[in-house]
Amino acid sequence: MFNSLNNNEDVQNRNMKVLIYLLLVWIAFCILGFRLFHLQYVHYKENFERSENNRIRRMEIEAERGFIYDRNGEILVRNRPSYQIVIDAEQMPRKKDAKDSLFRLLLEIRNELGVRMLDSASLDTAFQRTAWIRNRPIRILEDASPEEVAIIEEHSQELPGVYAIIESRRDYPYGTLAAHALGYTSEISEKQLASEEYKDKYESGDRIGQKGLEQQYDIEFRGKDGVKTVEVNAYGRIVSEMKGMGEQPAIPGMHLVSTLDLRVQLAAEKALPDSVRGAIVAIDPRNGEILAMVSSPRLDPNVFSLKRKERNRGWAKVALDSTRPLLNRAIAGVYPPASIFKLVTTGAGMEHNLLSVNKYYPHRCDGGYQFGNRYQKCWGVHGNLNVVNALRLSCDVYFYQAGLEIDMERINEFGRRFGLGEEILGVDIPGERRGWLPDSASFNKRNKRSGWRWARGLILNLAIGQGQLVTPLQQAVLVGSLATNAGVYRPHLMKELRSRDGTVVKRFTPEIVRPGKMKESTHQVILAGMDSVVNHPGGTGKRGALKGIRVGGKTGSGEWKKGEKTHAWFAAVAPLYAPEIAVSVILESSGGGGALAAPVARQVMEAYFSRDSVFSRKENP
Repeated sequence: MFNSLNNNEDVQNRNMKVLIYLLLVWIAFCILGFRLFHLQYVHYKENFERSENNRIRRMEIEAERGFIYDRNGEILVRNRPSYQIVIDAEQMPRKKDAKDSLFRLLLEIRNELGVRMLDSASLDTAFQRTAWIRNRPIRILEDASPEEVAIIEEHSQELPGVYAIIESRRDYPYGTLAAHALGYTSEISEKQLASEEYKDKYESGDRIGQKGLEQQYDIEFRGKDGVKTVEVNAYGRIVSEMKGMGEQPAIPGMHLVSTLDLRVQLAAEKALPDSVRGAIVAIDPRNGEILAMVSSPRLDPNVFSLKRKERNRGWAKVALDSTRPLLNRAIAGVYPPASIFKLVTTGAGMEHNLLSVNKYYPHRCDGGYQFGNRYQKCWGVHGNLNVVNALRLSCDVYFYQAGLEIDMERINEFGRRFGLGEEILGVDIPGERRGWLPDSASFNKRNKRSGWRWARGLILNLAIGQGQLVTPLQQAVLVGSLATNAGVYRPHLMKELRSRDGTVVKRFTPEIVRPGKMKESTHQVILAGMDSVVNHPGGTGKRGALKGIRVGGKTGSGEWKKGEKTHAWFAAVAPLYAPEIAVSVILESSGGGGALAAPVARQVMEAYFSRDSVFSRKENP
């Protein structure tokens, strides 16, 4: 009987355990059923949209950037297709362990040479950016080769959210040609994004124009991105494109027809070797169109379209170069104008009836001029001269006396009329620097810390262009507007903006920015002096002469540091009495302008007037 009671108790315990188990199963099914009901009915719409968002993606279509042409339709800047390996924040793993695993897998991938494809520092930065950039893919390998793309595709199952896209990258077919005028493109920096100029127009990861025309007309080049709807698989790869779901085609950027003439630009590049620091500017003084612009040493803008490692290496090379290849010397290099400024001194004297072709100063040039206790040398012995011969021989003694008589206030006023001075000319690329025409007030202010004060004896140097600051662009504008006597036109590089079908959207309207006028008698004397400099057998600029074309000009040798060679200057116009082109050339620390800079300017002008160009003329790009 005792055993029977024990057996009944065991059965009851076993039955109780079964009931508890069944109850737990029932509760679990109830919870599961409730959860399914909750998901499928209560939150059906929300979950359906979330599911569709995982399957259907709206993607940006990058608008193609507009091209840059020369004035005759030759392509100077175009685009090329470029593979980018990207990571999509919406498709990559969310959990830290899974993200770390993906990071390690990506670092282990090697190319066909056994070299790691991805850089750990760059990859780490990209992963960090996924925390706040979720609406667009983030580049982890730029300008990838087809072989590298194939390797990524082979590992696609292991790399969720990692895939290849095709972007358009800038291509500069002539390499360094006109690089400072054209500019380049690169990814926008964090500093730029934070600035007022950029913060509401661009997003992190955008490639934008930097320097030159690329920066100045970036908005016009960019066009407007479009949108398309695509279906993606579980790995984030596009399966198909879905039509009729609010897609918007991309609107390509506008093409820019520049004022540059490829023939003239090529000649200028050839005439100024990369081993020489300097600049050349060629401009049409009748409307301000810049025909050529060279700054040396040069840089290759194609470097900024390469993959990150190569780009960083190229950037470091130019950024650390002591010769400063990033500086556009044509518009941002400031130098003493040297003897080219004697044209300004002449013009001021003629305007105030203090000089004439028949006037001779009492102190003839015997090699120098005594001013108080100071003896100021001349570069030669020239005897007794009038103003035209003084310009031809570039006699310092004549202009020492002229400067003291005319005074700097009058000289500076005349210089400002023709584009010199503290105000920029307003060329349509960023980076233009101001010049300086010193007077007593500005000189004392500028030299306050050093304790130097204005003295009348300073006029001797200033009258011959030793002490002011000008840019090569200002020098070209100066001689061009002196020759035309029709006003100073704003220098510019944009001729037209055109839509993709060739329609002119905007055309640059020539604009006079300085008076650039003088009495006709003054004009004739300045033309005679420029003529004599180049075309008289004894002229200092005779190496700038052209056969069959009347050239006028002025040489200069700018002193800048004791014991160093002077900067070689030459500025010229042609044809002298009906100017079509004005050229200024500076060769830093090279020597005499007549011997070295004049032949360079001659080559540029020869190219302009050459009619057997290998480049065909085109009305439309």
